[in-house]
Amino acid sequence: MKVKDIETTTRNYARKSLMTFLEGEKNLNWIAGVIRSSRVKGERLKEIFDRLEDYGDKSRFQDIKRECKDQGLL
Repeated sequence: MKVKDIETTTRNYARKSLMTFLEGEKNLNWIAGVIRSSRVKGERLKEIFDRLEDYGDKSRFQDIKRECKDQGLL
C-alpha cells in the first residue's frame, strides 16, 4: 500500500476545501482559514487556483483569490 506524502495530502485538502467553497458551501472566512492552516502557498496554491479557475461560482473564486493575495499567500 502506497502512502501519500504530507505535501500531497495537504494540497489535496486545500483543493477539495476550495471546491466546497466554490460550490457555495461554507463562507470566505472558513476557506481562508483552511488555506492558511494547510500552509499551501505560493506556486503550489497558484496551481490549485489555476486548475479550478473554471469551477464553481466565479465571484466566490475572485473573492478567495483576492483574499489570498491580500494575506500574502499568492
